[in-house]
Amino acid sequence: MRHLLAALIVMIAAMVSAGNSRAGDPCLACHEKETPAIVQFWKNSAHFQKQVTCVACHGSDIEANHRRTATVDASRCGTCHAKALTDHKQSKHGISLKAGRGCTRNQTVSEEQQKSCALCHKPGSAKPLVDVECAMFLAQSPEMQRQGCSACHLVETRCDTCHTRHGTDLGAARDPGTCSTCHMGPDHPQAEAWETSRHGVLFKQAGRAAAPSCTTCHMQAGSHNVSKGISSGVPNEEQGRKQEERAFMLSICSQCHTKAFSTRSLADADRIEEQTAALVDEAKQIIQGLQKDGLLSPSPAERRDHPLFGKTFVIGPHMLYEDLSLVESLFFKMKMFYALTAYKGAFHQNPDYAHWFGNAPLKLTLSEIKSQAALLRQVDRLGKRIDNLGSTTKAEQGEFEDIKKKMRILNEKRLKGEISETEYQGKKNKLLNEKVQ
Repeated sequence: MRHLLAALIVMIAAMVSAGNSRAGDPCLACHEKETPAIVQFWKNSAHFQKQVTCVACHGSDIEANHRRTATVDASRCGTCHAKALTDHKQSKHGISLKAGRGCTRNQTVSEEQQKSCALCHKPGSAKPLVDVECAMFLAQSPEMQRQGCSACHLVETRCDTCHTRHGTDLGAARDPGTCSTCHMGPDHPQAEAWETSRHGVLFKQAGRAAAPSCTTCHMQAGSHNVSKGISSGVPNEEQGRKQEERAFMLSICSQCHTKAFSTRSLADADRIEEQTAALVDEAKQIIQGLQKDGLLSPSPAERRDHPLFGKTFVIGPHMLYEDLSLVESLFFKMKMFYALTAYKGAFHQNPDYAHWFGNAPLKLTLSEIKSQAALLRQVDRLGKRIDNLGSTTKAEQGEFEDIKKKMRILNEKRLKGEISETEYQGKKNKLLNEKVQ
């Protein structure tokens, strides 16, 4: 009887609490009819149990909420979850895309700030802050900006990217599937690499007791600084910080592995990242040489304006993937897809992602770039010789007529299927090398 009475008291208290919450909340009467699932989500949350009402987060200006001029951002969550917000701001989720002026996709500045030099220039410098804007974002349609970019990158200012909007179930935020919404794909396949690694397989079989997940390594003890322990990307001049982050990650790995094994494995990934960067730089030098000699087609002058630099040739962080020449398209894949897959695969203990999805296509694509560059230069030399035919001797003119004839015969054989495309390209390149040098 005593237990039954205690349960009844708890039930009545909950009903009174819910009644009090309802009485002071102007949103419920409408939203219980219009969006009942959202209301139920909230009722199942810790917020409901602690009487955190709609107004506590959304404010009492109903019209502003309906117009979406009032939003619940990370700073609002931080009024109660201060430690989590502080950690978040220190991580790549909170700062990697908001240095200086801040990424244009999240830029909200006052009229006074718009007139300030600091909006566009580094403090005490005339150097523009264009390096903190995102050209790829600016080049997209508004629809793609919302669905393909901001859906992930608003994690800078929004907590519900990971936590959902009206629930408080930590299981959802800790689930690797939540991380994989953004951390997947050809440019950063952490989810796929982890899932198919030994860690991911064991985790799927036996859970957290058997193997680490995303939060084990990147959100130790519930920290919201997801960059803790990551030394990749830390500038070389910050050696102290790199060593500190590596020591932290080793402390995580050493819970299951020997320190020697963990040190060796992470050092291997470091070297793979360095080797990968060298291959990308080699390709970059080739393409910059082609641009310098005017051999890219379409040329920057023939393309749509770059959102930050107009008709300027761009191959750095703000390189677009629109209106490129073939060699630039290949380079973009090297830099943004294969290179990242190679070293992130290594850091996530996945040999296939490190090698066959990363290192192999990286090197194959570099070979393609070299071959295309050589062919562009051969054709350019041939074109210049042909342009000067008017001043050549009869013997030289005869040589070019011979080249044209042999090229025509080769093409006819290719079209008839007498030789393969590979044989055609090989014979054509050999012919050009013999006659154009």
